[in-house]
Amino acid sequence: MKIIFTLLSLCSSLVFAQDYRKEIQPIFDNRCIACHSCLNGPCQVNLQNYDNFSRGAHHKNVYEGTRIDSVPPTRPGIDGKTLIDWRKLGFFDTNTSRDLDENLFYLFLGTKPLTQRDLPLNTVEESVACIDNTKNLKALFAESLNIKMPYALQPITEKERMTLGTWLANGAPGPKTLSPPKETQSQVREWENFFNQKSEKEKLVSRYLYEHLFLAHIYFPEKPTDFYRLVRSETKCDKGISEIATRRANDTPGMKEFFYCLKHQDLTIVAKTHMPFSFTPKVMERFKQLFFSTKWEVNKKAEEEKYTSEAAENPFIAFFDIPVKARYQFLLDNAHYIISTFIKGPVCNGSNAVNSIQEQFYVMFISPESDNMVLSKEFEAKARDLLILPGVWGSDIKLADTWGLTKKIVEHREGYRNLRALETKKNHPHGYALSDLWDGDGQNSNAALTVLRHNDNAVVIKGFKGDLPKTLFFLDYALMERLVYNLVVNFDVYGNISHQMLTRIYMDLIRMEAEEMFLSFLPPQSRMSYRKEWYKGFLAEAKLKYVFPLLDTKTPTQVKYKNPKHAKSEFVEQVLYGYLKDNVKGPADFINWKNVRLPLEEAKKGPLTPAASHLRDISAVKPKGKFRFPTFFPEDAYLVVTKENKEVEVFTVMKNREHENISWILGESLRLAPKEDTLTILAGFYSYYPNLFFKVKETDLVNFKNQVLKISNINDYKELKKKYAVSRVAPDFWETYDLLNAVYRKDFPIEAGHLDLTRYVME
Repeated sequence: MKIIFTLLSLCSSLVFAQDYRKEIQPIFDNRCIACHSCLNGPCQVNLQNYDNFSRGAHHKNVYEGTRIDSVPPTRPGIDGKTLIDWRKLGFFDTNTSRDLDENLFYLFLGTKPLTQRDLPLNTVEESVACIDNTKNLKALFAESLNIKMPYALQPITEKERMTLGTWLANGAPGPKTLSPPKETQSQVREWENFFNQKSEKEKLVSRYLYEHLFLAHIYFPEKPTDFYRLVRSETKCDKGISEIATRRANDTPGMKEFFYCLKHQDLTIVAKTHMPFSFTPKVMERFKQLFFSTKWEVNKKAEEEKYTSEAAENPFIAFFDIPVKARYQFLLDNAHYIISTFIKGPVCNGSNAVNSIQEQFYVMFISPESDNMVLSKEFEAKARDLLILPGVWGSDIKLADTWGLTKKIVEHREGYRNLRALETKKNHPHGYALSDLWDGDGQNSNAALTVLRHNDNAVVIKGFKGDLPKTLFFLDYALMERLVYNLVVNFDVYGNISHQMLTRIYMDLIRMEAEEMFLSFLPPQSRMSYRKEWYKGFLAEAKLKYVFPLLDTKTPTQVKYKNPKHAKSEFVEQVLYGYLKDNVKGPADFINWKNVRLPLEEAKKGPLTPAASHLRDISAVKPKGKFRFPTFFPEDAYLVVTKENKEVEVFTVMKNREHENISWILGESLRLAPKEDTLTILAGFYSYYPNLFFKVKETDLVNFKNQVLKISNINDYKELKKKYAVSRVAPDFWETYDLLNAVYRKDFPIEAGHLDLTRYVME
């Protein structure tokens, strides 16, 4: 059989040459990158493009939270420029032979259809087998075939397997280099010229923008689904980009002259790392207005020191010369993207950082006209050395130093809190008013955001989505900038345990500051009672009392309330219906708002679709008595509703797992409060790592809803799954997955990316 297949392959290669982009990459896209993309791909196998396929696999996992020493970064397309580079970094080839019986990649491909009893018990993350030779792989297959690819899913078709086999037998030839589209070339040159201007002011601004945009997938309106990355290059952009691979974006480039370039991205986009950012003439004019319309100068002596670790990891030192208002307004203008950088980020798996936030919360921002640092350069000068971030100590912090550095961080941060409290009293002696919140300048929809967390990942949405949350985040410039630098610019996923632990601890401190700022808008008599709701349990209460006591329980607020017991809901309603314009706050969430009341005129705007009307009955409902359905649902799922005309409506179903508190890195499962769990249901795509697909005909939605409402135990939930869920081994699994990706691309062509399946339930 082997000889026949090889002869067929050789004959076919004489008749036609396979087109990698049309025949091979689509198979990877549709059946492989659901797991093998980003940094969380098993064995670091990444199949988003040909170069990453050639890079191969690695024995070590990127996510090793207990490592004592940092490891060299292995970011695809960045840390290695040639195959020799990747082999030096420990990667081994998976395309081992033209003889398919000795080809590691080919042998991993499954051929046998799976049944429920074939499913392994281990998840994708628990079953990584990084085998580097066919002898060991065959020995492993003799014990179990459960590691065949796609893992714990139905195999690719025989036609797809033959296509890959022919390609591998012919030496796995790659595609021609993809040139950037002609439609965008003039804009690319214009933007590169903007970033590479020569004055000290212009260079400092370019550095600031780069450190905030290096994760962006930049696009131009003329070709909105074609993306670029902003990189630093050793060579001029028009001479062929040679990206400078530094561990962090704020590390010294290692040379006096370098260039900011827009590097065209020849790879398939995945949703979990996709953060689009539009470059238009209007955006460039906005940048110029923000950073160059007022007079300011660079301190040349200080400029020489700004790539030292003490300065580079502290943006309040590195960019002190740039007016604070310009920096802050840039962050506000692009708040959805900025928040996404540390909520999604480049690392794919953020459990230790993401478990320091609630499952759902609204986000708002202090107005630049009311921000302490914007109002006083003297205050920023006093504060900047107190705002020390863990990144200043690098990626290899000694375990023995961790406690001492934690103490230093807390002391500095408490010093800043006290300084800020005094400054706030001076600037706002009568407390905050609604007008102290940024209103999006009457037109920017970044002013009101929602964050929804699903276990170790999260999503940022414009507008207030989901029912009234337990808490709200209010950010000023100092908080927003620290979030970016602590979790994005300074964070090193390849760093050691102490680096990652200090990053998580500082995130915990930032979260409490953001909550405290929200409390300052509430009546003084309401603040402690709300805070106690967020932090239940003896240890959490002790932490608040001795480590993070409220500094101000007496200063009034200028926001008017009818009933202080309902201050939180009253506040949100005042923001929605008395402060933000319709084009800023976005549409009301008619499916989920139960504790956010709708004025009569607002309610009239929202006739729900038949599907949404039924789903409203199961959204934002807490378990009561024997009806406990939210407890049994997965973290997030997609519900595909098929209409009679065969069109589909897609909803994201998310479980909000409530906690007694989120004050500690470990033991999260011990602090869950399942009796408080609810479901949030949103029309559209708001999960990058779905745990399950449900398929329901629109005519059967009432039965689906009623069956959900009757769930009181795990067996009831299993009956629901049996009738409506799509299991990993279901004959229509791939059909459903392909449909979701296709609808996502059709409805959201710029924002869409392929969905991840590494968290899909095994049972």
